[in-house]
Amino acid sequence: MKNLKIYLSAATLAVILCAAHGATQSPDAQKPATAASEKTPATKAVEPRPVDALGWIVGGVWTADAAKLGPGMQRIETRYQWSDNHAYIRFNTHFVFDKGIAKTYDGNLFWNPDKKSLAIWYMDHANSVTEGPIQIDGNLWTITFHGPDFEGNPADLRVRITRKTNDDYYWSVAEKQGETWKDLAQLEYLRQPGE
Repeated sequence: MKNLKIYLSAATLAVILCAAHGATQSPDAQKPATAASEKTPATKAVEPRPVDALGWIVGGVWTADAAKLGPGMQRIETRYQWSDNHAYIRFNTHFVFDKGIAKTYDGNLFWNPDKKSLAIWYMDHANSVTEGPIQIDGNLWTITFHGPDFEGNPADLRVRITRKTNDDYYWSVAEKQGETWKDLAQLEYLRQPGE
């Protein structure tokens, strides 16, 4: 009886699959495939997308010496990877201390079709969301957003990422004060092997 149920389930599945694929005859009665029906459509050239301009940053572990940023702090590690559908880049940032790791930021770099610009969106460990546009000028990325400064006060901030090589970039953050920008911090990130 158990074998009959398995057989019926398999037969039922075969009927459903045949119906789903438009088959109206049993598999034995179908015509053999011809050379024309075995051909796959020509592969279309993939059009470059704006988010591809950010792709050089994907892979490895980007590491910055952060010992001067605070007591017990050793380094900052950021990992970038393509999303499963290759439509945007995921990232996370960990602060490594003498006594542990703070998994601080998780976010995305993406093309925003509504605003017709590259953009960033991320959430910190306290559920604060930050987002803003990314402008690219050669090897310089400029990201502007409204978020908490180092004292936790709301501020207009600007991050600049300057690509030196495919494995080296400078990162800086500044806070808007009146009509000028005050530098808050600068780091050099080097790509290390790893995930």
